[in-house]
Amino acid sequence: MSLKKLLLLLVIVALFISAFAFDLTQYLSLDVLKEKQQQLNQLFVDYPFTVFAIYFVIYVVTTALSLPGATILTLGSGAIFGLGWGLLLASFAASFGAFLAFLSARFILHDWVQEKFGDRLTAINRGMERDGAFYLLSLRLVPLFPFFVINLVMGLTKIKVWTFYWVSQVGMLLGTAVYVNAGTQLAQISSLGDVVSADLIGAFVLLGIFPLIAKAVLAFLKRRKAFKGYKKPKSFDNNLVVIGAGSAGLVSAYIASAVKAKVTLIEKHKMGGDCLNTGCVPSKALLHVAELAHNARNASRVGVSIGKVSVDFKQVMQQVQSVIKDIEPHDSVERYTKLGVNVEQGEA
Repeated sequence: MSLKKLLLLLVIVALFISAFAFDLTQYLSLDVLKEKQQQLNQLFVDYPFTVFAIYFVIYVVTTALSLPGATILTLGSGAIFGLGWGLLLASFAASFGAFLAFLSARFILHDWVQEKFGDRLTAINRGMERDGAFYLLSLRLVPLFPFFVINLVMGLTKIKVWTFYWVSQVGMLLGTAVYVNAGTQLAQISSLGDVVSADLIGAFVLLGIFPLIAKAVLAFLKRRKAFKGYKKPKSFDNNLVVIGAGSAGLVSAYIASAVKAKVTLIEKHKMGGDCLNTGCVPSKALLHVAELAHNARNASRVGVSIGKVSVDFKQVMQQVQSVIKDIEPHDSVERYTKLGVNVEQGEA
């Protein structure tokens, strides 16, 4: 771990421990908020900008350090600033604090985690890069998952920084609005359980899985559109159909047949494709002949006298065809049929 990362980690740990050592979290309780509400309301009337700014900073720091009390601060936003200004403050402060926690986790631990567990995280990284916004939005909409855990874990993934911020801003807005609105009626709240009922949590859960359901529906509709006009068979004769018996096609058919899959290989011209018939193999044979001629013509430089060197191109091409004939059995219909591959010669 670099010195910068170590220093940042030490600062975060020191601030976190200090919050408990000096018992600062005692002020982030429902009882204290209700007790101090009138004083805070009067302070906001007397010094609106100062109180708003200080409250914003306290909220951001609390969220960034993952300290308990963000819920109380959200209620306090509604109780002190009202629904409009309270929602504005709580929404941006919560998102910005979560963003700082995310950046800290990414800066300190991301590289180490990816280096140590990179192979195991490959599939997760691909999923996050492709659908990270959907997953994060679902988690943000469901209050069952602690937000501080989401902030830290997301920092270890490959999700884009901007994606994390805007999805968090949008995803937390509804839940924040519920608590801010409840804060405007703070006197009627005796416990946090009074704010969110089981029915409301269930609604949030349904709302949270909605993006995933929507994504699945869109994927289904895209598949239907892609296969429109094609009748799906009731059964399938093959596990794999390979189009083209070139290098890639032959290897695919070979590996699939080796694991006992039912494979059909379709080639409209020659087995082996370009590589065997017009590309790799013929070109390498010609290069070999050219190298021999070049070496013979320059042999006198090292004291070997060969005389005039001529190239019989007709014989060279016979040699090229001979090389192709030597390799052909390895790529032939007969060999692949013996391997268990159903070889069809024609257009797919």
